[in-house]
Amino acid sequence: MGTDSSWLSRYGLALILLILVVGFSLARPASFATPDNYRAILNNQAVVVLLALAAMMPLIVGEFDLSVAGVLGTGQALVCGLCALQGLSPTVAIALALAAGAAIGLVNGLVIVKLKITAFVTTLATSTVLGGTVVWYTGGAPIYTGVPQSLTRLARGHLLGVPLPVVYVFLVTVLLWFVLSRLPVGRRLYAVGGNRRAAELSGIRADRVIIGSFVASGLLASAAGVILGSQLGSVVPGGEATYLLPAFAGAFLGATAITPGRFNPVGAVLAAYTLSVAVSGLQQLGAPFWVQPVFNGSVLIVAVGLSGYAARAKAARARARQLARLEQQAAHAAAV
Repeated sequence: MGTDSSWLSRYGLALILLILVVGFSLARPASFATPDNYRAILNNQAVVVLLALAAMMPLIVGEFDLSVAGVLGTGQALVCGLCALQGLSPTVAIALALAAGAAIGLVNGLVIVKLKITAFVTTLATSTVLGGTVVWYTGGAPIYTGVPQSLTRLARGHLLGVPLPVVYVFLVTVLLWFVLSRLPVGRRLYAVGGNRRAAELSGIRADRVIIGSFVASGLLASAAGVILGSQLGSVVPGGEATYLLPAFAGAFLGATAITPGRFNPVGAVLAAYTLSVAVSGLQQLGAPFWVQPVFNGSVLIVAVGLSGYAARAKAARARARQLARLEQQAAHAAAV
């Protein structure tokens, strides 16, 4: 029974995704169950998935980054604007956009760690500053022309029939999975998020780990902005705000799957695509436009509750195992 429960908690979200795909495919075989629709869902959700991964990094260490959507908008504005307005090559524009994202994350981390200002206040302020800066840079007007095809091809091309943004998401997810589950830096991130004081007593420099998580968040959010700019070939100031809620919903819901109670990249990707399939299916069934924000907001509330429950259950199991070991050691000592 315990094994079945564990399997269900790990892969229940994947099962829900499968049920949604099969259900909507049967309900709308002519429009939903088509390769083009599946490809469109994967491609259109790539930006949200990357932003969910960006939001996940500070969440691992127990912090929030509400500026991820602002960094996304900044990355999109820079990569399009530097090409269209300043005439820079796409390679240089992408490098500058990614560097800007990492720098914003570094500033966020330093302010939070060194000035002891809460992440909520810091990143909310950063997001507001970034929104105003993008309006200043673009003059408040959309940029539709002047973006070179060499930039748009980076997100509009395919590799073996798979849209390139999906390939990027796959590579980033594999990289994050490897770093978080196989390298010491990943264990340090989870250790700081689990118990910062205990991590510091074991020799981990928690401040550096937290700052690093915000740098990674800024870099990933900016990469999402670069891909969005490349997909659209344009930028509209203020358009990034709609990505914040789905990204956090994906990050929190992802913490209920694969390794329940722990923010993880595979779970975040699975959650983001589950939300996308649900919204796409509901729209094709004729649901009105307002259903999407209501659905995403409701899922975020449920996901936060479920991830918190999963974390508490995981901690309870760890305490039970520790208690069992202590009782076993005590019994052994008494026998000797």
